[in-house]
Amino acid sequence: MRVFDHLVNPSPIGRVALHLGLWIILFGIRFYFIAISFNVYSGFPVQAMLGLSLYSTAMIAGAYYVIVAVIAGQWRRARYFRAVGTLLLLLFVYTVVDAVLEKALLMGCSACMIRLHRDQGAYEALIRSDLPNIVLKRFLSFGTPVTLLLNLMVPLFLKMAVNAYRATLLSARLARENLQLELHFLKAQLNPHFLFNSMNNIYGLVLSGDRERAATLVAGLSDLLRYVLYETDGDRLPLDKEMKLIADYVTLERVRLNHVLVDVVQSADTPDYRVAPLLLMPLFENAFKCCTDRPGAYIRGSVCAAAGQLELTLANTYEALAAQPGRQGIGLENLKRRLELYYPGRYSYSVTQADVYRVNLKIQL
Repeated sequence: MRVFDHLVNPSPIGRVALHLGLWIILFGIRFYFIAISFNVYSGFPVQAMLGLSLYSTAMIAGAYYVIVAVIAGQWRRARYFRAVGTLLLLLFVYTVVDAVLEKALLMGCSACMIRLHRDQGAYEALIRSDLPNIVLKRFLSFGTPVTLLLNLMVPLFLKMAVNAYRATLLSARLARENLQLELHFLKAQLNPHFLFNSMNNIYGLVLSGDRERAATLVAGLSDLLRYVLYETDGDRLPLDKEMKLIADYVTLERVRLNHVLVDVVQSADTPDYRVAPLLLMPLFENAFKCCTDRPGAYIRGSVCAAAGQLELTLANTYEALAAQPGRQGIGLENLKRRLELYYPGRYSYSVTQADVYRVNLKIQL
């Protein structure tokens, strides 16, 4: 894929080399078919066939660049009549130049004319006629214009395919950059939230004399902030680090709750799994934000990675009027878009809410 990307987006020198390579291949194909097939040029000297192939390939290349650089630009700017007029002018000029060059080359090749006289009398008569007669017959019969358009089909198709692929890459890159900006915003939003709540909780533990627990929370907060600030810039990060982040987050949030039962379990059958950074955090943030601290309330969840699949289940009670879980914040919206970007067709995400807000997420890693 990386090699293909270099072919689609080459350096200036690479672009020139690719174009030259394409026209050399086309030249070889034209010469091959002229030499082996039954046509008006059959039996010509090799030098004549090479000359015919060379000038026709050069003219096709010239017509291609006029279409790409001029006519396509006019069409994109909605100058349709000008684009059609330029195309007709191009076809006429091509017909004239093709007739001039072919007449000059064949008339200068006595062996070619002898061969035409013997095997292609009608074509010899056409070549010996006046130039305007040759041009009008070929242009009005659409013989030369249609032949040119057929020859241009392959390079133009390649051009459109490359442009479409570049547009897809650009769209994906812009989407990724936009999500990265939103991820940075989430980081900036996450840090003050943790600092404000967690430091207050730690301060309360210090005042109450529970210094050992306060020290544990300070270490957990330090690890969490270090990970969020410095280790989440890659596309994929080890799943065990994401699990450690979630464990630290749950530990810090649990301190401020008096009545909520929190039960979150995590497991993985191998430490080799990798996942998009901060992918699961918005779900836990939403659960703790929406769960009201009252008797009977709970947050239960599990994160399990096994056989190449990551499954998250999360359920929490909530107060419908206070929490309004149906209103999606930037974190959950960002989660959906990142799932589609990083795991298209490889995930399922469902939410149900009645008295309990339930989330189920499965990702094929």
